[in-house]
Amino acid sequence: MENIYVGIDVSKNKFDTCIKNEQNEVLMKARTYDQSKDGMERFTKDLKEIMSQDNILIGMEASGKYHRNLMHYLLKQDLRVREFNPLEISALRKGRIRKTKTDKIDAEVIADAVRWDVKTNTERYLADEEYLKMKEMSSIYNRVVSKITDLKIELHLALSSLCPGYDSLFSNILSSTSVEILKRSMKQTRLFQISEKEIIKILNKNYSNETDTGKLAWDIRNIFNNSTCPDYAKEALVTDVKFILMQYDTLKKQKQQIEKKINRSVQKINPESLSIPGVGEITCSIILGSLGNVKRFRDVKAITGYAGLDPIVTQSGKSVNRTGHISKRGNKYLRTALINAAMVGIRYNPVLKARYHHLRSKGKSHLVALVACARKLLLIIYSVEKNGKRFYVPNYIQNQ
Repeated sequence: MENIYVGIDVSKNKFDTCIKNEQNEVLMKARTYDQSKDGMERFTKDLKEIMSQDNILIGMEASGKYHRNLMHYLLKQDLRVREFNPLEISALRKGRIRKTKTDKIDAEVIADAVRWDVKTNTERYLADEEYLKMKEMSSIYNRVVSKITDLKIELHLALSSLCPGYDSLFSNILSSTSVEILKRSMKQTRLFQISEKEIIKILNKNYSNETDTGKLAWDIRNIFNNSTCPDYAKEALVTDVKFILMQYDTLKKQKQQIEKKINRSVQKINPESLSIPGVGEITCSIILGSLGNVKRFRDVKAITGYAGLDPIVTQSGKSVNRTGHISKRGNKYLRTALINAAMVGIRYNPVLKARYHHLRSKGKSHLVALVACARKLLLIIYSVEKNGKRFYVPNYIQNQ
């Protein structure tokens, strides 16, 4: 029995569908359904009247949060659904002769994408709720971390006017030490009224004996004493700093809460990726949540392309040019997590460490070698998850 291919274009309040067979014939004219339970039930009823669900392959474009509920509903109906990267659909749309763009035309383009894609890879239509849960949790985590980063930028700007030079004394302006000093110093009526003795006491709680806390306390006190901020701006800047620190306290608690939820979620399925040095629960959740079930990727080329770690190659005639840059397609949080994990891996993972030093010995820059290690890490994750085997260090690397 032949397959039928369904393309769905999802928007906030509705979704448009197009259904085709293997001969590219339209089996059902484009229809529009409400983004509601009733609309979803009507769609699946119409769908199952055409053919057995065993032969139905559905595709939809990833559209932020709009497609999530419909995708979940269809998966619950035991239908095979693939989420397409918007770049893939955009490329197909641009290849059409007619440039008209409507939701119904987009649904047809997605149906074509499903029909062409399934010829080479049927495993993309795998889904697992645990991966989807990790994806949602990781999304919240990334938003919280992004907000903390924004607050850090705002705090740097405020302090550069209020007490120039203070932020240069700390590697992290939102460290517990820095935050406590600022809270004790930022008072409207007694601005900067904190003694060196109080500062030393705060520093001693968080710094090792090797740190000259007395010198650091003197530097902080000196910066406070020599503030060049005009009087008319002090009240506004102090208020700004206090608001920033209040927001940070809230975000810090939220970050801790979501980290606990992510840890429980990851430990529940205990993925093989946790056996890889440099990959902890948070990193694992971001990576596997972004990738989903790795068995949906037909090969290493497909998964590196999905992560945007594939090199850009241009060819014209006999001329082939490798630009040395990666494509940076897909989820930026996935790439960031891989690169951050690779930074840890080149210190503690023998495989990545050997790869990094080999590339550096060949004259490659730190950044190029690091990205190559991130790609290597992605392939290791792909291998251990697909084969269900824990990470091990090959003998040829152990014997080096």
